[in-house]
Amino acid sequence: MSPSDGDPWTKSDLEDAIERGELADWKETRYETFHGTMTDEDTPYPCYFAVEAEEDGLFRYVFPGAPNDDEARSRLVRALETYLNSYESIGEISSLVVLFEPPADEQPPETYKNQFWNLLEYLGEHDPKPWPETVPTDPDHPKWRYCFAGEPMFLVARAPFYRARRSRYTPHGLEITIQPAGVFEGLSGMEDGGQRARSTIRDRLEDYDGIPRHPDSGDYADPRKREWKQYMLPETNEESVSRCPLSERSR
Repeated sequence: MSPSDGDPWTKSDLEDAIERGELADWKETRYETFHGTMTDEDTPYPCYFAVEAEEDGLFRYVFPGAPNDDEARSRLVRALETYLNSYESIGEISSLVVLFEPPADEQPPETYKNQFWNLLEYLGEHDPKPWPETVPTDPDHPKWRYCFAGEPMFLVARAPFYRARRSRYTPHGLEITIQPAGVFEGLSGMEDGGQRARSTIRDRLEDYDGIPRHPDSGDYADPRKREWKQYMLPETNEESVSRCPLSERSR
């Protein structure tokens, strides 16, 4: 049975819908592309946690529609709230993968960047819960991270304009992976296990991308870094964003 409008899909939901020919073509294309990237054995994706999550069916997926459509944004609000209410019961490494409808024509990088930040602003304006007391509201604070429905999270944006930064490339439009902060417990850069895991992933990332890690990348709470800068990284290492595009939220 397919999820209701705006609810997250499981991997088995999608596979069944594809087999029955009931999934819209653009949704099938987007999912198959994502699945292919995560499970490519010839060129393994750097984050092996993401690879395992896809293989084990721990991801959830939502296809809201076009990024600038208000109904699509509303569907994303519902899907994200639903996911965050249940993610702890899914598995240790779970994320919500947001796959938007591809644009009719090629878009410049700034369009995708604006879509991403405007979506986060929209989510903030429709947040069903107050900003958590444990997280600073100022994006310039090293312990700030994006929050929704009371949950801190990390976001990874992928888009067609990425070329050299291959790990952020996807050919069919904007894609956002939303990872609740809870899935990173034990993987902090301050812990031995977390340091080893991050070191391995960073080595794999440099091989995969073919360019060094972006200077804005780093561990959460590092006083030299800002988490929001890592959500939608620039294409080159010479670029950076000096001011957070998001408005400061109140509690």
